[in-house]
Amino acid sequence: MKKSYKNQEEISQELKRLKLKRNIAIEEIKLVKHEFNESLSIHKWIVSAIKTATRIGFYGLARKIIK
Repeated sequence: MKKSYKNQEEISQELKRLKLKRNIAIEEIKLVKHEFNESLSIHKWIVSAIKTATRIGFYGLARKIIK
């Protein structure tokens, strides 16, 4: 459904509003991209691997102590 405008000022206001919405959406996309790239960083993978190895080692040690 088309919106009808009464004068040029309404058109200008609507264009400004739409431009702001567009800019906000672009910034949100940039933020999501940045967060995604951070989640794929090598540092996070290394830390995760070390934590997992530590847990596995701890459980293996605990089993040996219990036996």
